Amino acid sequence: MTQAGLRREPRVPLLTCLIFCVLSLATSGIQSLTVCARSAPQNASLNSLPLANGVAQFDDPYSDFRNARYSNAGLLNERDETKLGLQLHREVTKKFSLTDAGLDRTERIGQRCAKASLRPSLLYKFHVIQSREINGFSLPGGHVYVTTALLRLANENELASVLAHEVGHIVARHSLKSLKQSQEYDEIAKQLGELTGVAGDVARDLGVALGQIVGAGFLTVHSRDEEREADFLGVRTMPRAGFDPQGMVTMFQKLQRIEEQDSSLLGTLFSDHPDAQERIDNTRYEIARMRRR
Repeated sequence: MTQAGLRREPRVPLLTCLIFCVLSLATSGIQSLTVCARSAPQNASLNSLPLANGVAQFDDPYSDFRNARYSNAGLLNERDETKLGLQLHREVTKKFSLTDAGLDRTERIGQRCAKASLRPSLLYKFHVIQSREINGFSLPGGHVYVTTALLRLANENELASVLAHEVGHIVARHSLKSLKQSQEYDEIAKQLGELTGVAGDVARDLGVALGQIVGAGFLTVHSRDEEREADFLGVRTMPRAGFDPQGMVTMFQKLQRIEEQDSSLLGTLFSDHPDAQERIDNTRYEIARMRRR
């Protein structure tokens, strides 16, 4: 054998070794992807689960709410809920300055959302609060509030998204469920049952208790899951009410920009809520899902 042949001979096992290494790495990568896919949470939010190949796996962010059924069972009956709402509204008027500015617009859009909701028979009343805060909230019995600052910020579809969201809280009885967990619930329920008007000792005593509840924001601050549920109910209500659900996305985008610039302008409607980008992604997911059907 020549010297040249001796020099070339070791290259064959070297090439074989390199091929073996590449195949081993590829196999390892495939196994890694398989483990990631199998270990992904079954109920992850729309915020993606990134995979090594750059493709994101998504799951249904609203799966917990799709088969929900709503009623007053186990809570105040609807008659007492209506009484509660009236008394709570009286306390709200003591704490906030209500205005007629923008009320016609709010009422018109709000009633369309209410009638298209999963609780259309309740008597809804919409109110506007004079405030520099961008805020909105709802109370049992069909009372919904938005601020003048929010009205200036939102176009028709965006305002509909906020009102449909707040109607969603009423549909899901979120505030009633919070009240049921309070220490004062039994006494309040008893007083509501005895209440026949807006005057008298019972109404006065009830007003004191409810004034404290309104002041503490106990019925207007919701858990993150409750906010997600109200988003879900709201975005599904919008097309039935004749509004573009994309308005919920653009509303969240506006709020996201304001939060980055001056978060003090955002009221309790957006405090301790799910992350704005999560809500944008979840809403887009639901809009795409509705369009496929």
